[in-house]
Amino acid sequence: MVEAYLLITTASGTARDVLSDVREVEAVGRANVIAGEFDLIATVEADETQELLTLVTDEIQSIEAVGRTRTCIVLG
Repeated sequence: MVEAYLLITTASGTARDVLSDVREVEAVGRANVIAGEFDLIATVEADETQELLTLVTDEIQSIEAVGRTRTCIVLG
């Protein structure tokens, strides 16, 4: 099992809409709007790193108004 935190930037004024879409992704355990360099943080789980890559690139980054993402894999 691979756990990770996803940090997400969004287009100006779209954080709440993107948050709603992110929360609909099955692999997302929790997601919140945050202050700082990024607009959202989400916790995700995948069976392996390749599945995590697919999740980030195909499901999260394809959401309209998502800018860039940073994936932080949990080590312990």
